[in-house]
Amino acid sequence: MKLTYAPFEPFEINTGQMTVLETGNFDVYQKLIMNFKNLQDDLQFSDDEYKLVETTKALHWVGDPMFVENLNKLFQVKILKQVYQIMPDETQQKLIDLTRQIKSIVSDTVYMIDLPLEVNAEIDIMKIIKFSEIEYSPTMTLGPYAIIETILKTLSELNETKIIGFMNISDYLRESEFVDLVQLVKTLDLNVLLIKFSEIQRSERYNECRYYYIDNDFVDWRY
Repeated sequence: MKLTYAPFEPFEINTGQMTVLETGNFDVYQKLIMNFKNLQDDLQFSDDEYKLVETTKALHWVGDPMFVENLNKLFQVKILKQVYQIMPDETQQKLIDLTRQIKSIVSDTVYMIDLPLEVNAEIDIMKIIKFSEIEYSPTMTLGPYAIIETILKTLSELNETKIIGFMNISDYLRESEFVDLVQLVKTLDLNVLLIKFSEIQRSERYNECRYYYIDNDFVDWRY
């Protein structure tokens, strides 16, 4: 995938290697964020054949991981669908049988009320899965690295093929944690873009990443 931001040459963003785009120019940084949040449309993504791809179809923008809403709220719908998709037929049948038993028990009580009431016989597997209240374990989302790791592993499990966009990750991680994160991106074979404001270029900080730096004078440095 390529990110085109005139007048710069396209920025390559490839799977399995974290891409870091830092800038010391406020205008550049602001424009990146506004475009990634789909509030402006003067940047463009394209595939390897330079065919344009809409930002919303090219990028899954996470933003600052420490300001992400509750992870359960963010991913729950997609996770429930994934659970449904991978659930074996025999497991679904067990849930159907158990639900019928529950409805039968409730019906016995409903019939005791002198009103024209009945229990809906329809059974919806997705409603049953949702009723189970699947949530992240609190211990798995304690601390910046754990939150970022959980987001990436979740998107990998959900077969995300878009670029996953973050900002400010390096502000929250120790050097060793960042090294682990780079390896995680490689292991999961994800397409990750990190943007960051920095008044100085820090290529040595990201020597295992594809690194770009745009300085305050709009000079594009590539490492």
